[in-house]
Amino acid sequence: MIRFGTDGWRGVIADDFTFDNVRVVAQAIADLIREEGGSPAPVPIGHDVRFLSGRFAAAVAGVLEGNGVQTLLPETPTTTPMVSCQVVASGAPLGIAVTASHNPPQWNGLKVKAAFGGSAPPEMTARLEALIGRRAPRPGPPPERRHPFLPAYVPRLQSVVNLDALRRAPLRVVVDSMHGTGGRILEGLLRRGRCRVTTIRSEPDVLFGGSAPEPRPELLGPLRDAVLKHRAHIGIATDGDADRVGICDETGRVLSPFQVFGLTALHLIDNRRWRGGIARTFANTLVAERIARRHGLPFFDLPIGFKHIARLMLDQDILIGGEESGGIGVKRFLPERDGILIGLLLMERLAAGGGRLSRHIAAMEKEYGAYVYRRVDLSMPMERARATAARIKDDPPARLGGATVRGVATLDGTKLLLGDDGWILFRASGTEPLLRIYCEAGSPALLDRLIRGGLERVRQAGAAPAPRSVRARPVPESAWHPQRTGR
Repeated sequence: MIRFGTDGWRGVIADDFTFDNVRVVAQAIADLIREEGGSPAPVPIGHDVRFLSGRFAAAVAGVLEGNGVQTLLPETPTTTPMVSCQVVASGAPLGIAVTASHNPPQWNGLKVKAAFGGSAPPEMTARLEALIGRRAPRPGPPPERRHPFLPAYVPRLQSVVNLDALRRAPLRVVVDSMHGTGGRILEGLLRRGRCRVTTIRSEPDVLFGGSAPEPRPELLGPLRDAVLKHRAHIGIATDGDADRVGICDETGRVLSPFQVFGLTALHLIDNRRWRGGIARTFANTLVAERIARRHGLPFFDLPIGFKHIARLMLDQDILIGGEESGGIGVKRFLPERDGILIGLLLMERLAAGGGRLSRHIAAMEKEYGAYVYRRVDLSMPMERARATAARIKDDPPARLGGATVRGVATLDGTKLLLGDDGWILFRASGTEPLLRIYCEAGSPALLDRLIRGGLERVRQAGAAPAPRSVRARPVPESAWHPQRTGR
Protein backbone atom coordinates (compact mmCIF):
# COMPACT_ATOMS: atom_id res chain seq x y z
CA MET A 1 0.00 0.00 0.00
CA ILE A 2 1.43 3.35 -1.09
CA ARG A 3 0.72 6.09 1.43
CA PHE A 4 1.81 9.71 1.69
CA GLY A 5 3.05 10.41 5.20
CA THR A 6 4.27 13.54 6.96
CA ASP A 7 6.18 14.66 3.88
CA GLY A 8 5.44 12.59 0.81
CA TRP A 9 5.82 8.90 0.04
CA ARG A 10 9.01 7.10 1.04
CA GLY A 11 10.24 3.55 0.82
CA VAL A 12 13.30 1.34 0.61
CA ILE A 13 14.84 1.20 -2.85
CA ALA A 14 14.10 -2.09 -4.66
CA ASP A 15 11.72 -3.10 -1.85
CA ASP A 16 8.66 -0.86 -2.10
CA PHE A 17 10.30 2.09 -3.87
CA THR A 18 10.54 0.47 -7.29
CA PHE A 19 10.20 1.71 -10.86
CA ASP A 20 6.84 -0.03 -11.15
CA ASN A 21 5.49 1.67 -8.02
CA VAL A 22 6.96 5.03 -9.01
CA ARG A 23 5.17 4.80 -12.36
CA VAL A 24 1.91 3.90 -10.59
CA VAL A 25 2.21 7.04 -8.45
CA ALA A 26 3.16 9.10 -11.51
CA GLN A 27 -0.01 7.95 -13.28
CA ALA A 28 -2.07 9.05 -10.29
CA ILE A 29 -0.36 12.46 -10.46
CA ALA A 30 -1.17 12.69 -14.18
CA ASP A 31 -4.81 11.79 -13.44
CA LEU A 32 -4.94 14.45 -10.72
CA ILE A 33 -3.63 17.06 -13.15
CA ARG A 34 -6.20 15.99 -15.73
CA GLU A 35 -9.02 16.27 -13.17
CA GLU A 36 -7.87 19.84 -12.52
CA GLY A 37 -8.19 20.71 -16.20
CA GLY A 38 -4.73 19.84 -17.45
CA SER A 39 -1.40 21.58 -17.09
CA PRO A 40 -0.93 25.05 -18.59
CA ALA A 41 2.83 24.84 -17.99
CA PRO A 42 5.48 22.10 -17.80
CA VAL A 43 5.68 20.26 -14.48
CA PRO A 44 9.14 20.50 -12.82
CA ILE A 45 10.54 17.18 -11.62
CA GLY A 46 13.70 17.47 -9.53
CA HIS A 47 15.76 14.81 -7.82
CA ASP A 48 18.47 14.38 -5.21
CA VAL A 49 21.79 12.49 -5.43
CA ARG A 50 20.51 9.12 -4.20
CA PHE A 51 20.99 5.87 -6.07
CA LEU A 52 18.90 5.97 -9.28
CA SER A 53 17.14 9.21 -8.30
CA GLY A 54 17.76 10.71 -11.74
CA ARG A 55 16.32 7.63 -13.44
CA PHE A 56 13.32 7.61 -11.11
CA ALA A 57 12.70 11.27 -12.01
CA ALA A 58 12.92 10.38 -15.71
CA ALA A 59 10.42 7.55 -15.14
CA VAL A 60 7.97 10.00 -13.54
CA ALA A 61 8.48 12.43 -16.43
CA GLY A 62 7.91 9.64 -18.93
CA VAL A 63 4.51 8.75 -17.47
CA LEU A 64 3.42 12.39 -17.32
CA GLU A 65 4.57 12.95 -20.90
CA GLY A 66 2.72 9.79 -21.93
CA ASN A 67 -0.42 11.39 -20.52
CA GLY A 68 0.12 14.61 -22.46
CA VAL A 69 1.63 16.57 -19.56
CA GLN A 70 4.85 18.39 -20.43
CA THR A 71 7.66 18.22 -17.88
CA LEU A 72 10.94 19.89 -16.94
CA LEU A 73 13.88 17.78 -15.82
CA PRO A 74 16.91 19.50 -14.25
CA GLU A 75 20.46 19.59 -15.56
CA THR A 76 21.82 18.40 -12.21
CA PRO A 77 20.47 17.12 -8.87
CA THR A 78 18.37 19.84 -7.23
CA THR A 79 17.43 20.89 -3.74
CA THR A 80 13.76 20.52 -2.93
CA PRO A 81 13.32 24.30 -2.43
CA MET A 82 14.68 24.78 -5.96
CA VAL A 83 11.86 22.58 -7.25
CA SER A 84 9.35 24.64 -5.28
CA CYS A 85 10.70 27.89 -6.76
CA GLN A 86 10.61 26.41 -10.26
CA VAL A 87 6.95 25.45 -9.79
CA VAL A 88 6.01 29.07 -9.04
CA ALA A 89 8.28 30.51 -11.72
CA SER A 90 6.81 28.17 -14.35
CA GLY A 91 3.20 28.62 -13.27
CA ALA A 92 2.89 24.83 -13.04
CA PRO A 93 -0.01 23.12 -11.21
CA LEU A 94 2.44 21.14 -9.08
CA GLY A 95 6.01 19.94 -8.87
CA ILE A 96 7.73 16.72 -7.89
CA ALA A 97 10.97 16.06 -6.01
CA VAL A 98 12.39 12.55 -6.04
CA THR A 99 14.10 12.43 -2.66
CA ALA A 100 14.01 10.77 0.73
CA SER A 101 15.28 13.97 2.36
CA HIS A 102 17.25 13.06 5.51
CA ASN A 103 16.54 9.31 5.46
CA PRO A 104 19.38 6.73 5.25
CA PRO A 105 20.80 6.06 1.78
CA GLN A 106 18.81 2.91 1.06
CA TRP A 107 15.60 4.94 1.13
CA ASN A 108 14.11 7.09 -1.59
CA GLY A 109 10.89 9.01 -1.87
CA LEU A 110 8.66 11.38 -3.74
CA LYS A 111 7.49 14.79 -2.55
CA VAL A 112 4.67 16.66 -4.27
CA LYS A 113 4.72 20.46 -4.25
CA ALA A 114 1.52 22.42 -4.82
CA ALA A 115 1.17 25.34 -7.26
CA PHE A 116 1.99 27.83 -4.48
CA GLY A 117 5.44 26.23 -4.06
CA GLY A 118 4.93 24.47 -0.74
CA SER A 119 4.17 20.94 0.40
CA ALA A 120 0.97 19.49 -1.00
CA PRO A 121 -1.84 19.96 1.56
CA PRO A 122 -3.47 16.86 3.09
CA GLU A 123 -6.57 17.05 0.91
CA MET A 124 -4.39 17.05 -2.21
CA THR A 125 -2.40 14.00 -1.11
CA ALA A 126 -5.66 12.28 -0.09
CA ARG A 127 -7.02 12.78 -3.60
CA LEU A 128 -3.74 11.51 -5.01
CA GLU A 129 -3.83 8.39 -2.85
CA ALA A 130 -7.40 7.70 -4.00
CA LEU A 131 -6.24 7.75 -7.62
CA ILE A 132 -3.32 5.34 -7.11
CA GLY A 133 -3.93 2.13 -9.03
CA ARG A 134 -7.09 3.36 -10.77
CA ARG A 135 -5.42 3.30 -14.17
CA ALA A 136 -2.39 1.47 -15.51
CA PRO A 137 0.60 3.72 -16.15
CA ARG A 138 0.84 5.15 -19.65
CA PRO A 139 4.58 5.68 -20.10
CA GLY A 140 6.18 7.74 -22.81
CA PRO A 141 9.67 9.05 -23.46
CA PRO A 142 10.97 11.65 -21.00
CA PRO A 143 12.04 15.01 -22.46
CA GLU A 144 15.52 15.06 -23.94
CA ARG A 145 16.32 18.64 -22.97
CA ARG A 146 17.38 19.47 -19.42
CA HIS A 147 16.78 22.81 -17.69
CA PRO A 148 18.64 24.76 -14.97
CA PHE A 149 16.50 25.28 -11.86
CA LEU A 150 18.91 27.69 -10.14
CA PRO A 151 17.71 30.82 -12.06
CA ALA A 152 14.26 30.44 -10.52
CA TYR A 153 15.74 29.94 -7.04
CA VAL A 154 18.17 32.82 -6.61
CA PRO A 155 15.61 35.65 -7.04
CA ARG A 156 13.50 34.08 -4.30
CA LEU A 157 16.47 34.12 -1.94
CA GLN A 158 17.17 37.73 -2.86
CA SER A 159 13.62 38.67 -1.93
CA VAL A 160 14.51 37.78 1.66
CA VAL A 161 18.29 38.11 2.02
CA ASN A 162 20.64 40.89 0.85
CA LEU A 163 23.32 38.77 -0.80
CA ASP A 164 25.40 41.82 -1.75
CA ALA A 165 25.62 42.87 1.90
CA LEU A 166 26.63 39.37 2.93
CA ARG A 167 29.36 39.28 0.30
CA ARG A 168 30.79 42.45 1.84
CA ALA A 169 30.63 41.08 5.40
CA PRO A 170 33.99 39.87 6.81
CA LEU A 171 32.59 36.53 7.89
CA ARG A 172 34.25 33.12 7.82
CA VAL A 173 31.72 30.37 7.15
CA VAL A 174 31.90 26.60 6.84
CA VAL A 175 29.13 24.81 4.93
CA ASP A 176 28.58 21.06 5.29
CA SER A 177 26.37 19.74 2.49
CA MET A 178 26.55 16.17 3.87
CA HIS A 179 27.10 14.91 0.29
CA GLY A 180 23.59 16.04 -0.64
CA THR A 181 22.12 18.48 -3.13
CA GLY A 182 23.25 21.58 -1.24
CA GLY A 183 26.66 21.09 -2.84
CA ARG A 184 28.44 24.42 -3.26
CA ILE A 185 25.31 26.50 -3.80
CA LEU A 186 25.79 28.77 -0.78
CA GLU A 187 29.48 29.17 -1.54
CA GLY A 188 28.63 30.13 -5.12
CA LEU A 189 26.10 32.72 -4.01
CA LEU A 190 28.70 34.59 -1.93
CA ARG A 191 31.74 34.53 -4.21
CA ARG A 192 33.73 37.67 -5.05
CA GLY A 193 33.54 39.47 -1.72
CA ARG A 194 35.01 39.67 1.76
CA CYS A 195 32.95 36.74 3.01
CA ARG A 196 34.94 33.51 3.00
CA VAL A 197 32.97 30.29 2.59
CA THR A 198 34.55 26.84 2.86
CA THR A 199 32.40 23.87 1.83
CA ILE A 200 32.98 20.34 3.09
CA ARG A 201 31.32 17.08 2.01
CA SER A 202 30.14 18.87 -1.13
CA GLU A 203 30.67 15.93 -3.51
CA PRO A 204 27.51 13.94 -4.34
CA ASP A 205 27.59 10.49 -2.77
CA VAL A 206 24.75 7.98 -3.04
CA LEU A 207 25.81 6.57 0.34
CA PHE A 208 26.22 10.02 1.99
CA GLY A 209 29.57 8.99 3.44
CA GLY A 210 28.02 6.00 5.18
CA SER A 211 25.34 7.67 7.31
CA ALA A 212 22.01 9.40 6.96
CA PRO A 213 22.27 12.96 5.57
CA GLU A 214 20.57 14.48 8.60
CA PRO A 215 22.11 17.48 10.43
CA ARG A 216 22.02 15.98 13.90
CA PRO A 217 24.88 16.50 16.41
CA GLU A 218 26.26 12.97 16.23
CA LEU A 219 26.55 13.24 12.44
CA LEU A 220 28.19 16.68 12.30
CA GLY A 221 31.66 15.93 13.63
CA PRO A 222 33.27 17.01 10.32
CA LEU A 223 31.47 20.36 10.51
CA ARG A 224 32.60 20.98 14.10
CA ASP A 225 36.19 20.13 13.19
CA ALA A 226 36.17 22.40 10.13
CA VAL A 227 34.67 25.32 12.06
CA LEU A 228 37.47 25.11 14.63
CA LYS A 229 40.16 24.58 11.98
CA HIS A 230 39.10 27.64 9.96
CA ARG A 231 38.17 29.72 13.02
CA ALA A 232 34.80 30.25 11.42
CA HIS A 233 32.07 32.47 12.80
CA ILE A 234 29.39 29.92 11.91
CA GLY A 235 28.94 26.42 10.49
CA ILE A 236 25.92 25.61 8.35
CA ALA A 237 24.80 22.07 7.48
CA THR A 238 22.01 21.05 5.11
CA ASP A 239 20.32 17.67 4.83
CA GLY A 240 20.04 15.43 1.78
CA ASP A 241 17.69 17.70 -0.17
CA ALA A 242 18.75 20.93 1.61
CA ASP A 243 15.37 21.89 3.02
CA ARG A 244 16.57 21.45 6.63
CA VAL A 245 19.42 23.12 8.45
CA GLY A 246 21.86 22.47 11.25
CA ILE A 247 23.98 25.24 12.79
CA CYS A 248 27.32 25.17 14.63
CA ASP A 249 28.64 28.17 16.57
CA GLU A 250 32.25 29.37 16.62
CA THR A 251 33.11 27.11 19.58
CA GLY A 252 32.16 23.96 17.68
CA ARG A 253 28.88 23.52 19.53
CA VAL A 254 26.02 22.23 17.39
CA LEU A 255 22.88 24.18 18.20
CA SER A 256 19.56 22.47 18.73
CA PRO A 257 16.89 23.11 16.07
CA PHE A 258 15.03 25.03 18.78
CA GLN A 259 17.91 27.46 19.21
CA VAL A 260 18.08 27.95 15.45
CA PHE A 261 14.36 28.68 15.34
CA GLY A 262 14.57 31.22 18.17
CA LEU A 263 17.61 33.02 16.76
CA THR A 264 16.03 33.27 13.32
CA ALA A 265 12.74 34.57 14.71
CA LEU A 266 14.50 37.19 16.83
CA HIS A 267 16.61 38.32 13.87
CA LEU A 268 13.47 38.93 11.81
CA ILE A 269 11.78 40.72 14.72
CA ASP A 270 14.68 42.76 16.14
CA ASN A 271 16.87 43.46 13.12
CA ARG A 272 14.41 43.34 10.22
CA ARG A 273 11.49 44.81 12.19
CA TRP A 274 9.20 42.32 10.46
CA ARG A 275 5.96 41.23 12.08
CA GLY A 276 3.62 38.28 11.68
CA GLY A 277 2.50 35.11 13.39
CA ILE A 278 4.84 32.50 14.83
CA ALA A 279 3.94 28.89 14.09
CA ARG A 280 5.47 25.72 15.47
CA THR A 281 4.72 22.06 14.97
CA PHE A 282 3.80 19.91 17.94
CA ALA A 283 7.35 18.71 18.72
CA ASN A 284 8.86 22.19 18.70
CA THR A 285 9.98 24.39 21.55
CA LEU A 286 8.18 26.27 24.31
CA VAL A 287 10.42 29.16 23.27
CA ALA A 288 8.31 29.85 20.19
CA GLU A 289 5.24 30.75 22.22
CA ARG A 290 7.24 32.88 24.65
CA ILE A 291 8.79 34.91 21.84
CA ALA A 292 5.34 35.42 20.33
CA ARG A 293 3.85 36.57 23.63
CA ARG A 294 6.78 38.87 24.45
CA HIS A 295 6.39 40.67 21.11
CA GLY A 296 2.59 40.58 20.93
CA LEU A 297 2.52 38.29 17.88
CA PRO A 298 -0.09 35.63 17.03
CA PHE A 299 0.95 32.08 17.92
CA PHE A 300 -0.07 28.78 16.29
CA ASP A 301 0.51 25.17 17.39
CA LEU A 302 0.19 22.65 14.54
CA PRO A 303 0.49 18.91 13.85
CA ILE A 304 3.90 17.66 12.77
CA GLY A 305 4.72 18.11 9.10
CA PHE A 306 5.65 21.31 7.30
CA LYS A 307 2.59 20.96 5.07
CA HIS A 308 0.50 22.28 7.99
CA ILE A 309 2.73 25.34 8.28
CA ALA A 310 2.62 25.85 4.51
CA ARG A 311 -1.17 25.94 4.53
CA LEU A 312 -1.20 28.41 7.42
CA MET A 313 1.27 30.66 5.59
CA LEU A 314 -1.22 30.84 2.73
CA ASP A 315 -4.10 31.84 5.01
CA GLN A 316 -2.36 34.03 7.60
CA ASP A 317 0.45 36.57 7.83
CA ILE A 318 3.09 34.24 9.26
CA LEU A 319 6.51 35.61 10.10
CA ILE A 320 8.16 32.24 10.69
CA GLY A 321 7.13 28.62 10.98
CA GLY A 322 9.30 25.72 12.06
CA GLU A 323 9.42 22.06 12.92
CA GLU A 324 11.61 20.11 15.32
CA SER A 325 13.80 18.65 12.60
CA GLY A 326 15.34 21.94 11.48
CA GLY A 327 12.84 22.74 8.72
CA ILE A 328 12.05 26.46 8.91
CA GLY A 329 10.17 28.78 6.55
CA VAL A 330 9.89 32.56 6.65
CA LYS A 331 7.66 35.19 5.05
CA ARG A 332 8.48 36.77 1.67
CA PHE A 333 10.03 33.54 0.35
CA LEU A 334 7.53 30.75 -0.26
CA PRO A 335 5.37 28.64 2.08
CA GLU A 336 8.38 26.33 2.12
CA ARG A 337 11.34 25.49 4.34
CA ASP A 338 14.88 26.00 3.06
CA GLY A 339 18.10 25.19 4.90
CA ILE A 340 20.29 27.42 2.74
CA LEU A 341 17.98 30.40 3.32
CA ILE A 342 18.01 29.97 7.11
CA GLY A 343 21.80 29.70 7.08
CA LEU A 344 21.99 32.96 5.15
CA LEU A 345 19.63 34.68 7.60
CA LEU A 346 21.79 33.68 10.56
CA MET A 347 24.85 34.96 8.72
CA GLU A 348 22.93 38.19 8.24
CA ARG A 349 22.25 38.31 11.98
CA LEU A 350 25.99 38.04 12.67
CA ALA A 351 26.80 40.69 10.06
CA ALA A 352 24.20 43.06 11.50
CA GLY A 353 24.81 42.46 15.20
CA GLY A 354 28.50 41.64 15.28
CA GLY A 355 30.03 39.49 17.98
CA ARG A 356 30.02 35.73 18.23
CA LEU A 357 27.11 33.42 17.61
CA SER A 358 27.57 31.97 21.09
CA ARG A 359 26.97 35.45 22.53
CA HIS A 360 23.75 35.82 20.57
CA ILE A 361 22.63 32.51 22.07
CA ALA A 362 23.58 33.68 25.56
CA ALA A 363 21.63 36.91 25.08
CA MET A 364 18.58 34.95 23.94
CA GLU A 365 18.84 32.67 26.98
CA LYS A 366 19.20 35.61 29.33
CA GLU A 367 15.99 37.14 28.05
CA TYR A 368 13.90 34.02 27.44
CA GLY A 369 15.46 31.38 29.71
CA ALA A 370 17.27 28.16 28.80
CA TYR A 371 16.26 24.62 27.91
CA VAL A 372 17.92 21.48 26.64
CA TYR A 373 16.54 19.08 24.04
CA ARG A 374 16.96 15.53 22.83
CA ARG A 375 15.24 13.15 20.42
CA VAL A 376 15.52 9.36 20.63
CA ASP A 377 14.35 7.07 17.82
CA LEU A 378 13.21 3.51 18.56
CA SER A 379 12.93 1.07 15.66
CA MET A 380 9.53 -0.62 15.52
CA PRO A 381 6.67 -1.12 13.04
CA MET A 382 4.50 1.95 12.53
CA GLU A 383 1.33 0.31 13.87
CA ARG A 384 3.08 -0.77 17.06
CA ALA A 385 4.52 2.73 17.46
CA ARG A 386 1.04 4.26 17.15
CA ALA A 387 -0.38 1.76 19.62
CA THR A 388 2.38 2.55 22.12
CA ALA A 389 1.67 6.29 22.01
CA ALA A 390 -2.05 5.54 22.43
CA ARG A 391 -1.44 3.36 25.51
CA ILE A 392 0.61 6.10 27.16
CA LYS A 393 -2.21 8.55 26.42
CA ASP A 394 -4.78 6.24 28.02
CA ASP A 395 -2.65 5.69 31.14
CA PRO A 396 -0.38 8.72 31.65
CA PRO A 397 1.90 8.84 34.70
CA ALA A 398 1.34 11.39 37.45
CA ARG A 399 5.08 12.07 37.57
CA LEU A 400 7.97 11.34 35.22
CA GLY A 401 11.65 11.79 35.93
CA GLY A 402 10.82 13.62 39.15
CA ALA A 403 8.64 16.20 37.37
CA THR A 404 4.87 16.52 37.76
CA VAL A 405 2.79 15.72 34.68
CA ARG A 406 0.41 18.68 34.49
CA GLY A 407 -1.48 17.69 31.40
CA VAL A 408 -1.65 15.52 28.29
CA ALA A 409 -1.93 16.93 24.76
CA THR A 410 -2.83 14.73 21.80
CA LEU A 411 -2.66 17.00 18.76
CA ASP A 412 -0.14 14.61 17.15
CA GLY A 413 1.00 11.71 19.32
CA THR A 414 0.97 11.81 23.13
CA LYS A 415 2.63 14.79 24.80
CA LEU A 416 3.08 14.90 28.57
CA LEU A 417 3.13 18.53 29.69
CA LEU A 418 5.42 19.41 32.59
CA GLY A 419 4.77 23.15 32.89
CA ASP A 420 7.93 25.23 33.02
CA ASP A 421 9.94 22.02 33.44
CA GLY A 422 9.32 21.13 29.76
CA TRP A 423 7.54 18.27 27.98
CA ILE A 424 8.02 14.81 26.47
CA LEU A 425 6.27 13.55 23.33
CA PHE A 426 5.73 9.97 22.13
CA ARG A 427 4.88 9.80 18.43
CA ALA A 428 5.01 7.33 15.56
CA SER A 429 7.06 8.65 12.65
CA GLY A 430 5.03 9.52 9.58
CA THR A 431 7.79 8.40 7.20
CA GLU A 432 9.78 5.59 8.86
CA PRO A 433 9.11 2.53 11.10
CA LEU A 434 10.06 4.41 14.26
CA LEU A 435 8.65 5.50 17.58
CA ARG A 436 10.16 8.91 18.27
CA ILE A 437 10.58 10.30 21.78
CA TYR A 438 11.07 14.07 21.79
CA CYS A 439 11.92 15.89 25.01
CA GLU A 440 12.62 19.46 26.10
CA ALA A 441 13.63 20.11 29.71
CA GLY A 442 14.94 22.83 31.97
CA SER A 443 18.26 21.11 32.73
CA PRO A 444 20.48 18.33 31.35
CA ALA A 445 19.89 16.24 34.49
CA LEU A 446 16.11 16.49 34.16
CA LEU A 447 16.39 15.71 30.44
CA ASP A 448 18.28 12.49 31.22
CA ARG A 449 15.69 11.46 33.82
CA LEU A 450 12.79 12.20 31.49
CA ILE A 451 14.31 10.19 28.64
CA ARG A 452 14.97 7.24 30.95
CA GLY A 453 11.46 7.51 32.32
CA GLY A 454 10.05 7.74 28.82
CA LEU A 455 11.87 4.60 27.72
CA GLU A 456 10.47 2.82 30.77
CA ARG A 457 6.94 3.95 29.86
CA VAL A 458 7.45 2.49 26.40
CA ARG A 459 8.52 -0.80 27.96
CA GLN A 460 5.51 -0.80 30.29
CA ALA A 461 3.24 -0.12 27.33
CA GLY A 462 4.32 -3.50 25.98
CA ALA A 463 6.28 -2.17 23.03
CA ALA A 464 9.90 -2.96 23.70
CA PRO A 465 11.87 -1.46 20.82
CA ALA A 466 12.95 -3.76 18.03
CA PRO A 467 16.67 -4.47 17.62
CA ARG A 468 18.69 -1.86 15.83
CA SER A 469 18.53 -2.16 12.11
CA VAL A 470 20.29 -0.60 9.14
CA ARG A 471 17.03 1.01 8.07
CA ALA A 472 16.33 2.91 11.24
CA ARG A 473 18.77 2.87 14.11
CA PRO A 474 17.85 4.24 17.52
CA VAL A 475 20.09 7.13 18.50
CA PRO A 476 22.24 6.28 21.54
CA GLU A 477 21.88 8.85 24.29
CA SER A 478 25.65 9.16 24.56
CA ALA A 479 25.75 10.56 21.02
CA TRP A 480 23.74 13.61 21.99
CA HIS A 481 25.24 16.70 23.54
CA PRO A 482 22.25 18.40 25.18
CA GLN A 483 21.92 21.85 23.70
CA ARG A 484 20.52 24.92 25.39
CA THR A 485 17.79 26.86 23.69
CA GLY A 486 16.32 30.23 24.63
CA ARG A 487 12.99 30.23 26.42
